[in-house]
Amino acid sequence: PTSNSFSKARMMRNSHLKNIGKSNSTPLKEVSPLQVVGNNQKSRESPLATRPPTRQKNPYSEFESLKEGKVATVSSPGYLADSSVSSITKSADGLEFLDIEEDIDDELQNLDLISLRSRSKHTVRSNAKLEDISIADAIALREVVVGNATSVSFNPEWEQQSFTFNDSYELEFGLVQHKGGPCGILAAVQALIIKHLMEHNEGNLSPSNAERQQVLKKVLASILWQAANYMGGKKVVCVCSDSGRNKFQSSILYRNDGITEKVQYSRCLTLADTENCVQEFLPQLQSHMGKGCILFLYSVILSRGVNAIKADLDEPGSALMANHGYCSQELVNLCVMGYAAQNVFNNTIDLDGKVLKGIREPRDIGLLTLYEHYKAFEVGSYLKQASAGIWVICSESHYSVLFSKKSGASAHETIDLYYYDSLGNQESLYKLTVYPDSGVMSNDDDPPLELCIRTFWKNAKVDWNGSEPLL
Repeated sequence: PTSNSFSKARMMRNSHLKNIGKSNSTPLKEVSPLQVVGNNQKSRESPLATRPPTRQKNPYSEFESLKEGKVATVSSPGYLADSSVSSITKSADGLEFLDIEEDIDDELQNLDLISLRSRSKHTVRSNAKLEDISIADAIALREVVVGNATSVSFNPEWEQQSFTFNDSYELEFGLVQHKGGPCGILAAVQALIIKHLMEHNEGNLSPSNAERQQVLKKVLASILWQAANYMGGKKVVCVCSDSGRNKFQSSILYRNDGITEKVQYSRCLTLADTENCVQEFLPQLQSHMGKGCILFLYSVILSRGVNAIKADLDEPGSALMANHGYCSQELVNLCVMGYAAQNVFNNTIDLDGKVLKGIREPRDIGLLTLYEHYKAFEVGSYLKQASAGIWVICSESHYSVLFSKKSGASAHETIDLYYYDSLGNQESLYKLTVYPDSGVMSNDDDPPLELCIRTFWKNAKVDWNGSEPLL
């Protein structure tokens, strides 16, 4: 049959379906070529050059859940409200007929249209109960991050950063940083990823994509759980996501930044629930569109609690973000240890009646910093003697990671160390062999990483094993 005869037959069938249940004496009505008969037997008429109404997609409102057997949508548009009707419908005359949507899907696709059935296949529904952020919480978040809620919050370096992995050979464990700024959060997460792989993956630093996704989920969840449950925390984890729509508008006390006012969050009462929720929103945290680091930062702050963070600080009005969008040491400590200590010495120091708070107990993830070489301050043994043999490195306002493949490193034993910088565009992992007590005196012209190493391994000779030293 010709295409014309096929179209006429379809028009007659649509017209007949539309008039099922009416008297046989009722004349057939003219049917337009694009009339669609839905499950509820109501017709839709669209001019040939006009698309049917569709809602505007935002990149986060619809995504496939990583949990097997779970699909979800943040909200359902009005035109889907009555679409869940059986595919077989009875007319008033008792006649049965099949739903014809499936028949016309191909025709609609050829016309670049989407049927109701096709639309419903791509909707997703989350089991997590989502709460919109209040303007009071938004103001509190902005104040603790940047100091106020009326200035610009995040620079493009932050807005474009998420938790994405390196695909270079033997660097599959590594996160990738695009530009400077969020390095403190990335280094903290990276250190814990390495720790998890050492403990649970037999030291294999080339995990499969599925394995590293699971490790990332567990690490992010553990950071949130620790922040919520460490001394003074809220005991409830808040996992933030982007709703894609503003919850409120700018005012005298709050200036929209395009991110904070769109935040929604889920509350989790157990570590298992936290892991499940992080898994649910992992596509946002890893989105190439960015904002993953910001959403995680907000999750850590809300889980710890703004008041608890202020109590952690020596100066309650301090901001977690330093000048030029850099991470402060307080923010790194919050991610690594669960509380926002402003200092890195052991315990507390009484300075003329003012108590300065440091690190409260020995840690598995440590810190070595170039500031100690310049005698700006001294890192205490709780952080230097990292039991896991993993250190966050702070060098010239940038954070990276140094680690050993064995735990319990001694300051007086030769050791092989490995260095990874998420911003370094490395082609391979740097291996450095450290020979302590070799009589080598530090010079300001030495590579900064060597200067950091010698704050723990005194007078050490550092062999770069054929690699060009990083200056």
